[in-house]
Amino acid sequence: MDKIIILGGGGHARVLIDLVRLSGTYKIAGILDPQFDPGTMISGIPVLGNDDMLPELVTSGIINACIGTGSVKDTLIRKSLYDKSKAAGLSVPPLIHPRAVVSENSKIAAGAQIMANAVVQTDSMIGENTIINTGAIIEHDCCIGTNVHICPAAVISGVCRIDEGSFIGAGATVINGINIGKNVTIAAGSVVITDVADGVTLKGVPAK
Repeated sequence: MDKIIILGGGGHARVLIDLVRLSGTYKIAGILDPQFDPGTMISGIPVLGNDDMLPELVTSGIINACIGTGSVKDTLIRKSLYDKSKAAGLSVPPLIHPRAVVSENSKIAAGAQIMANAVVQTDSMIGENTIINTGAIIEHDCCIGTNVHICPAAVISGVCRIDEGSFIGAGATVINGINIGKNVTIAAGSVVITDVADGVTLKGVPAK
């Protein structure tokens, strides 16, 4: 199996470790995270150092990375790590949990992560470095942009568009045909029934 390095050692990284092990596609070479001392073990995987090691790891023959940092409202850290990995010459492949349901007619871009029990229905597009988290549903004909986080149990109904950098909180619902702009935050449990402009934060039922 090809080796893969994980950037980040927190909760999202531990979930990804399980995903990678279950999928059997890659061997995890280690974790990069400046918050942990080298040699620290996280779910049986050693911390090697921080992300300054990326060029050294590429030279050693590691060609794959995955972004193990989640996001709470702010997706910029994930974007920074993704861009840094690509600049170092690493491939950031999409990761799909074996218990996710993804239509063969949907497109999953580089760096996207589809977690356990998530559903991506037909003719949808999931952008680069986007998380479709545990149990989230993306219905048919949706376009989810880059660096988006769809949190656990969120429901994106059919023919919706969610642009770059937006954050859809846990258990939120976006009704059919809605367009959500860039860098939007939708609070957990909200119900979005109208289009949302760039940079807006909404909460409530309906979301305001």
